[in-house]
Amino acid sequence: MTENPGPLSPLTQPTKSALSRLVADIDAALPRVHRYAPATPILRLSFIDSLIKGEALLKAECLQATGSFKIRGALNVMTQLASDEGKKRVIAFSSGNHGIGVAYAARCLDMQAIIVVPNDAPLAKIDRIRRLGAEIVFYDRLTEDREQVAGALQAKYSTPLVKPYDDWHTIAGQGTCGAEVIKQVPKQIDAAIICTGGGGLAAGTGTYLKSRYSGTRIVTAEPEGWHDHCLSFQGGARVKAPGNGTQWCDGLLAPTPGELTFSINQTNGAAGVCVPDGSIAKAMKIARQHLGLKLEPSGAVALGAVLSQPALFQGQRILVTLTGSNVDDRRFSECMALAG
Repeated sequence: MTENPGPLSPLTQPTKSALSRLVADIDAALPRVHRYAPATPILRLSFIDSLIKGEALLKAECLQATGSFKIRGALNVMTQLASDEGKKRVIAFSSGNHGIGVAYAARCLDMQAIIVVPNDAPLAKIDRIRRLGAEIVFYDRLTEDREQVAGALQAKYSTPLVKPYDDWHTIAGQGTCGAEVIKQVPKQIDAAIICTGGGGLAAGTGTYLKSRYSGTRIVTAEPEGWHDHCLSFQGGARVKAPGNGTQWCDGLLAPTPGELTFSINQTNGAAGVCVPDGSIAKAMKIARQHLGLKLEPSGAVALGAVLSQPALFQGQRILVTLTGSNVDDRRFSECMALAG
């Protein structure tokens, strides 16, 4: 594997050449990803087009075999670990979707995976990780640090950690989403609204889109109370989320932006929006009724941002990520009830 540049601070922003290198690494990641995860479609809804008096391109990452975009980063990292370094086992920590992606990639690449998961993770995600053959190690997110738990396992087994977002190669894998979009839509994209937890999908996809269309605005979408990116962009430095929202969007509860991801997103001029639960629930209902998609709350936040703040996107061609579909029936029913 090529060298990971490591964390960057707001005082050491990525250079133009570093971002060009990231674009090249995304291009290199594409065949690794597509070997096991074909390109996802872009869907359209006339209702949303009418709402913004423009074009909304809905990138259906929820249709990945793993139910989320996280498979992209996992495949890019783990293919290189297997082929270049001969690794047979990996460790990951995850709220669910990254763990599913790592477990799926491990099955594809004939590797073993140990996934550190919070004991309150949705059962749908826990079951899926287990059915893919990975070993699960639970931790208490209120009293334990998942990185310390994973670090102890690394020391015990002498095996690499596959990070969910704050890693160059993970970001390059997530950026293959943007590479697909450029091939699927050979037109200027005015804004990309991206569901954001740690910031990897926004960093990779945003960098690739801006390499082709420098005027594209990158917009991170987060649930109210967990909008650390929004606050960090406003203040010019990484800050913690208030943490006072619901935990419906379990995949977007990272307390602060990643160091590397924030540096990249800040350099790309990203801005953030926070989305109320009602708009997220409404987005889930629209996706179910009009597209036949069962989105998880985390995967519906970008569409919820368009519904709650359509004035931000009037007359524009926008990319909207639908990032995940791994949701328990109970939680989905709660969201449908809220949507009315």
